[in-house]
Amino acid sequence: MIHNKTLKECVSYILITMLSLSLFGQEKAITLDEAIALAREEYVGLERDRLLISKYEKLASVGLPSQPTQLYISGEEFGSNGQTGVHSLNIQQNFYLPKASEAQQEYYQRSAILAERQMALTDRELARQVQLAYYQLQYTTEAMEIMDENVQLYSDFLEMTTTQLTTGETGRLPQLAARSRLGQAQLEYQHATESYDMSLSLFNQWLSTETDYTTVGTLTLSEEIESVWQDDNPHLQIIQAQQELAQANIETQKAQLLPQINSGLKLQNAFGNFPLFGYQVGVNVPLFKKAYEGRIQAAEIETQVQTAALRTEEQKLQRTLNEIRYRMEHQRHTLSYLTEELRPLLDEQSQVNLQAYREGEIGYLEYLDSLEQIVQAKQQYLEALYKYHLLKAEKDYWTGR
Repeated sequence: MIHNKTLKECVSYILITMLSLSLFGQEKAITLDEAIALAREEYVGLERDRLLISKYEKLASVGLPSQPTQLYISGEEFGSNGQTGVHSLNIQQNFYLPKASEAQQEYYQRSAILAERQMALTDRELARQVQLAYYQLQYTTEAMEIMDENVQLYSDFLEMTTTQLTTGETGRLPQLAARSRLGQAQLEYQHATESYDMSLSLFNQWLSTETDYTTVGTLTLSEEIESVWQDDNPHLQIIQAQQELAQANIETQKAQLLPQINSGLKLQNAFGNFPLFGYQVGVNVPLFKKAYEGRIQAAEIETQVQTAALRTEEQKLQRTLNEIRYRMEHQRHTLSYLTEELRPLLDEQSQVNLQAYREGEIGYLEYLDSLEQIVQAKQQYLEALYKYHLLKAEKDYWTGR
């Protein structure tokens, strides 16, 4: 009876493992840089920003639209006694001065530059999301492997205790404890597999391709470069573009004070005489300038707002990077301790405890506790390594790398 239960448990575990491996092997491996490049091809946010750039470039190319041409018919000097006067066909057109059109073109050009900076920031945000999904998939893959090793350790121990029970070397308690721990390990492996499936699905959703992809390699600890932002940092560049747009808006508001050329041409029939011609030339000038001057002052204040926003963002970036740097160093110290101190000690303890259990120097509970400590140490190392990579992704995002 005991052998039959053990056999069923092992067969069940083997089937689960084979199913997971078969699913795991269907994906095509891809590097992080390749994944980001694929995501860029289909991401609708980038297409939205490209269309916005195209919109402002088109507006900049056509400049300021002309005033509508006025076409109308007029009559003058008619009497009640049948007297006829003057009939006119009139064409009237107002013209902006070239400086007003140039100011509006400059405003649209600055708007296009701002849209380009927004596109760069959208691209950076996309790269961060793909990077996070990539690291998460690597993490869940390794977590599943740890749980698989854990199941195998408890399966081996169950086999050993079953043999000892059959030969009469021990009672039934070690075998029951081994079965209990094995069942828990199998449940944890199943949860790890579900987390892997979810991470795999999320990662491929960012790529938006028909082919399913998985990651290359494992999470590794690499040497880090000093965290300083680059000159082309999109977070700073977008505020600089807003500052330049605000400056261009000042000129467009000032252009409202410029006069407009008023011109007209008349084709007339006066008291039976045809054709006669007339014309008019003048200027349209704003007589009440208070509202215009208020708009100019508001535009000038906006440039000061953007200057203050730029300094605020620089300070925010520095604080953010200092915090990330501190947290990364903390994770590096944790990883260093786990790698150099704790894991070698637990590996040695595992070998000693296995021999001690076989020789009867320690009980089965002590041996099971030692196995649990080893698994916890591996999980703790993987958790610290994963958090380190999440911080690395944040650092890359804020430094504009």
